[in-house]
Amino acid sequence: MKKILLFVSLFHFALSGMAQLHFPVDENSGKVQYQLSEDIAVSNTDKYNRTKTWFMNYYKTSRFEEYFMSSKRGRLTHLEESKKSNSISGKYGFHVMYPSETSSMVIEQVFVMFTMKITFTKTGYENLITDMICFTAPTNSNGNMRPVEFGLEAYNAQQLNRLGYVQYYIIPQVNQSVKKIQQDLSRSLRYGNLTEISW
Repeated sequence: MKKILLFVSLFHFALSGMAQLHFPVDENSGKVQYQLSEDIAVSNTDKYNRTKTWFMNYYKTSRFEEYFMSSKRGRLTHLEESKKSNSISGKYGFHVMYPSETSSMVIEQVFVMFTMKITFTKTGYENLITDMICFTAPTNSNGNMRPVEFGLEAYNAQQLNRLGYVQYYIIPQVNQSVKKIQQDLSRSLRYGNLTEISW
C-alpha cells in the first residue's frame, strides 16, 4: 500500500512539474506558425496541380462557408496562385471543442482559421501555416465579455496558458488538427487525389 501511495505521489509530482504546452511561434513576428518541408519524387507540375485540386476539394466539401466566403460566381476568393513563385496559398480551418469552465456538461467551441502556403521546390515542397485566427461566441459561460476574434498566440500568454482546458483541449487539438491536415496534403501530393474535380 505504501508503495502505491509513493508511486501516486511521485506521479502527481512529476505531472505538476512538467512544462506547460505552448504553440510554436515565429521569432520575428511573434505569431504562431507551423512549418513542414518534405521531399517528394513528383514533378513540379504534378505537385502544383495536385495541391490545387486538394484545395478545391476541401472548399467543395467545406462546412465553413460563413467563415471562408469561399466562392463567388464559382471562383474561389481565398485561393491565391503564383506560378512565378511556384506557390499556392489558401484559407483553411477547423473547430476545437472543450468543456465549459463552469460545467463539464456544456461544450464550447473555437473555430480556428489560418492561411496555408505551399511552395514547391526542386526536391519537394514547403508547407507554411500562419495567420491563425480564433473565432468564438462573444460571451463565455460566466457572462464576461471576450473578443469574438483573436490570434491563436493568445493561448500562449500566461493568463490563458495556465488554464486546464487550454492545456488539455485547445493546444493538443490544434496540434492534432494541423498534423492531420499536413498528412492529408502530403498523401495527395504523393499519390494524387482520389476524387478529382475539374477547375
